[in-house]
Amino acid sequence: MGRREELLRAEAEGWEELIAVLDATAPELLERRGVNAEGWAVRDVMWHLAFWCSDAAHALHEIAEGRFDRVREPNGDADVDRLNDRELERSRRMGVDEVRPQLHLARAAMLERFGALIELTADADEWFEESGALHYAEHLPELEAWVRAHPS
Repeated sequence: MGRREELLRAEAEGWEELIAVLDATAPELLERRGVNAEGWAVRDVMWHLAFWCSDAAHALHEIAEGRFDRVREPNGDADVDRLNDRELERSRRMGVDEVRPQLHLARAAMLERFGALIELTADADEWFEESGALHYAEHLPELEAWVRAHPS
């Protein structure tokens, strides 16, 4: 199995686990804060993942077009934290009925752009893995703990 197939398999497995947890979350818990120490709701985690999948789709498109410029990308924890804070505020003005479809659309766009790459560059590998499988895995334990702590 090549690297591209490994990345796709890991992303699909992580996505399946993520969706299983989201589907197991009682509707009344989706907008209740407390999933993590920052006070996010499940909706906020969903939007956070959607935002980064969408950003990865954009980066993968830029890579495919030969226009990717690492200098314009978030540089370091402070930049990433600033983006995450901005998107958290944005997600809090949205309902789950808006966020859930955006998560699916953003993932689909990321997969489409990844699949369209002729060459798997180091940048493309990093964007896809970090915004997909690794990112799902980062947030899955807190979501699972939230669901376990609030049985329906």
